[in-house]
Amino acid sequence: MLIKLFISVEKLLINPFNLLFFNVSRETIYLMAGLYVHIPFCFSRCGYCDFFKTTQLRSIPQFVENLKSEIALRAPDFNYQINTIYFGGGTPSLLKPEHLTEILNAIKNFFLISDKVEITIECNPDDLSASYLNEILNRGFNRLSVGIQSFNDLDLQNMQRRHNSHQAKMAVDNAIKVGFKNIGVDFIYGLPWSNRQSFLENLAAFQNLPVQHISAYHLTIEKGTSFFNLKRNGLLNELNDVESLEQYLLLCDGLGKAGKVHYEVSNFCSPGYFSQHNTSYWKSVPYLGFGPGSHSFVENKRFWNKSNLKQYLIGRFDLLHEEETLSQADRYNEMIMLGLRTMWGVNMEDCNNNFTEYFQGFNQIAEKWIDRGWLTVLNNYLICKEEHWFQVDRIIEDFLIC
Repeated sequence: MLIKLFISVEKLLINPFNLLFFNVSRETIYLMAGLYVHIPFCFSRCGYCDFFKTTQLRSIPQFVENLKSEIALRAPDFNYQINTIYFGGGTPSLLKPEHLTEILNAIKNFFLISDKVEITIECNPDDLSASYLNEILNRGFNRLSVGIQSFNDLDLQNMQRRHNSHQAKMAVDNAIKVGFKNIGVDFIYGLPWSNRQSFLENLAAFQNLPVQHISAYHLTIEKGTSFFNLKRNGLLNELNDVESLEQYLLLCDGLGKAGKVHYEVSNFCSPGYFSQHNTSYWKSVPYLGFGPGSHSFVENKRFWNKSNLKQYLIGRFDLLHEEETLSQADRYNEMIMLGLRTMWGVNMEDCNNNFTEYFQGFNQIAEKWIDRGWLTVLNNYLICKEEHWFQVDRIIEDFLIC
């Protein structure tokens, strides 16, 4: 899987999305890549969450040992420069700083790390004391993703979150005080028990928050969650389409007025503060995942660990591994699905060069949605207009090759 380009630096053209980074050698250029570390531990289960997780916290020490073993096992076949490292979950902030350092040291021992690496950790607000934040900052984390979700205590109680609005505000205050300069927060809207006034008050709180990034997700009720059981029993229903769209448009307008760039359907940031890690997913940059339930993408192959903590804890990585090779149709579909969800859109020239057999149909479908006013073309990129991003799945479905 070695990917190196032996060219002189003088001839290197860096593309607009910084997909290439080079190391100290003037001759060896490494393609950028990301690492994802899945920490599957939570103190409690939130009503809406369907990510792989466990509340068996006593397993954390053994998990960390096996995670280091998996890193050592997979690293030799992944010779990319690492530009982003992302600790997701679960709740990575449940791990002690010493455990986080062990994992980071294992990564640094086996991978070539960019000197501008973005290292993100997902956190619960009630874990973020000033002392904990200071510890993880000094140990190398330079970006936070804080699961605030709402500043309304009723929302937090109904979602079965374990923090309150005061703790959420304190978490951000503490992060700024100890020196974090790249802070992202999560916001969930479209809550069925809420109302327009409550939503606007919540939106105002996020607008005024001195953070660099906001990920805003409409509540969806997924199978396997307690919310799904409530819905099945007629005790909870998703917000209707009209109210959902209204909240989305208010969200876009409010965060836009707060100076945030809307660069992906659910993501807003201050200029220059895109999530580099998530952007790499949307740009089909290679990434390697560690931990049960993690996914990887390398050279048109997707592979993943099954969501089985028991097998992971006994080190049976061979029984966890599954993979697939993407067909030409798969790659085309992914280009459409990922591109139309971002402000950068789909590169029409690349589409023509790489998917010639699909390009005529692509153009026909594109023209239909352009005529309807949902899509536009800018500098040879096909882009979905912001006001239609909320319904972009309708457009994407029209393009897909079955």
